[in-house]
Amino acid sequence: MKLTRLLTMVAIFAMASSVTVFGQSKLKRSSLMKPATAERCVEPFLDVPADAVTANPVDVQMPVSFRAGSEFPIGATTYDLQSNNSVDDRISRSSGGELHGTWTFSLNGDVAAPDRGSGYNSTTGGVWGDQPIQRVESVRIGWPSHVVTESGTECLISHVGAPAVHVARRTAGSATWSEADIPSNILPANGGVGILWPRATASGENVHVIAISYPIANGGGLYEGVDGHPLYYRSTDGGATWDKVDVILPGLDNTSIVGGTADGYAIDSRGDVVAVAFFEGWSDVILMKSEDNGETWTKTVVHDFPLDLYQLDEVYTVDDLPPYEEDHPAVLNGENADGSDSLAILSNDEAGAVIIDPNGMVHVFWGRMYVTDADFTDGTSNFYPTSSGVMYWNETYGADSSRIIADVVDINGNDTLDIVGDNVSSYFCSLTGQPNAGVDEFGNIYLAYTNVMEGDRYLAIEDNQYYRHVFVTTSTDGGETWSDPYDAINPDVVFEPDLVDFYEAVFPSVTSNVDTASMDILYQQDFRPGLAVRGDMDPFETSFINHISLSPREDLGIEFPTSGTKEETVQADYFKLEVQPNPARNEALVSFELKNNAQYSLSLLNLMGQKVADIETANGFSANQVRINVGNLNQGVYLLRLQAEDKVAVTKLMVR
Repeated sequence: MKLTRLLTMVAIFAMASSVTVFGQSKLKRSSLMKPATAERCVEPFLDVPADAVTANPVDVQMPVSFRAGSEFPIGATTYDLQSNNSVDDRISRSSGGELHGTWTFSLNGDVAAPDRGSGYNSTTGGVWGDQPIQRVESVRIGWPSHVVTESGTECLISHVGAPAVHVARRTAGSATWSEADIPSNILPANGGVGILWPRATASGENVHVIAISYPIANGGGLYEGVDGHPLYYRSTDGGATWDKVDVILPGLDNTSIVGGTADGYAIDSRGDVVAVAFFEGWSDVILMKSEDNGETWTKTVVHDFPLDLYQLDEVYTVDDLPPYEEDHPAVLNGENADGSDSLAILSNDEAGAVIIDPNGMVHVFWGRMYVTDADFTDGTSNFYPTSSGVMYWNETYGADSSRIIADVVDINGNDTLDIVGDNVSSYFCSLTGQPNAGVDEFGNIYLAYTNVMEGDRYLAIEDNQYYRHVFVTTSTDGGETWSDPYDAINPDVVFEPDLVDFYEAVFPSVTSNVDTASMDILYQQDFRPGLAVRGDMDPFETSFINHISLSPREDLGIEFPTSGTKEETVQADYFKLEVQPNPARNEALVSFELKNNAQYSLSLLNLMGQKVADIETANGFSANQVRINVGNLNQGVYLLRLQAEDKVAVTKLMVR
């Protein structure tokens, strides 16, 4: 199936009516629509020379000088597509504190990449090893995830040309990798379509994997009525054997989806809690959560796509969609309901992340995107790659209630997004895309994502395209508020500060267990926007896999408790936190209950997480009531935040 993608500069800050509005755009944006042809996910199986490892080697020496800084290049590759969509876990921190990094490796300098496999490097005593000159595996694989179990067993989990899920595994202290495929009943050898594009996570000695059946567009076929069916796999002995294979998660099946896209999903685990997030542009954003190590699952629709089980060319009308918002393409382009872009639908960009905090709460992130089926006769789909906004959701919000936590940064501060749509390189994601997250022992959340850099300063002369940098935002209160975005690609961090304006930084991956002394990020860097493997089809050059270490305290402003206590995010019911009337016009009464006359603070936030007012800080009684004046507030939705007993609870207040 061919996909056509429309390139439109749209202001993306107000959600469609099926979700809660959580912010307004601060940047003026121009309206530009121009068609651009897209591609399906990369075909993984090509004819390759027999001498795969040594075919056409390229120079992997860095073209810049090194200095002692917080960034270090751990490897190189000419195969510059590190993910079709969501970025997998490519950097891990073991229980002993050592780091392990992986990436899709090739030095062959072409798309066939006969030497393609897992690039791998790790630290010893905190020092990275030499850059590898060949892959780990004995066979050609693609897009590895890295996991390390509690005992130190490492697994590199990828796909191989069977098509099957491949595991390279070694126990702690071993220098040798053993290899095997995860057993499956739907491999071609067993008469099935095969499985591809796995994502993996580990907790204890458990390894959990999510992958999809081989899609039709790539040479596969339907499986149980789904084109690219999500499937779950589990090992309880560090990847040695697999006791759950080809598992269809109830609710993530043909009752709710018609297809899945390569890498359009993410997975995380902590203890017995396992979370799978599903991202597909023409489907709901779906969370599947297990609290018993993958035995049973519950489903939550995080973002509701208004057309259920939609197949391209089925035909829909504007009457089937939520009302237009201010950023809708039809509004921006001044078109009426008969215009092609009046059919644009708010969705996701198929690149997302999921993380579980120490309290077992799940947090989900993705890039904001509009899609449309503009022509009901050609089998094509369309989307708008100049959409922007990092979307966020956690379990305290309830179903279908996500919010924006970051958007494109107004670098020059002129209140205008100085980007020309023709000059945006194609990664098939949002302008603020490819999110990847981690959490520390205190529950602080760390999010890395790519941000298109505005203005002529960041316009590459050779390609006339804007560079992207890796940005970081953090939350210290369970996701209710988020820090100002921090540009991790800055002269104080990078190993070549004189070239910082010419960095192209994409595909960030964060250790899921962030250390309080270091937020560790692995990302791909070169000096040219766009890709050689797909999209822009740039000339093949060497890209670098860099490790960045940021100080949570000094670089990101995180304050850690000195008493050793942790602040826990709880449901409002824990404190019996209520507000009446709701909606309120002039005055509202906030009521809550505390234990042992605990000290508390009550504050009012807007829905971007910014503090509007400190309402009260005092020692409480067993039951408290606080009156607040809302008569001077603008109409809209606000958050009441109660902090007490080393816990935080939030409830919504509507002012009218």
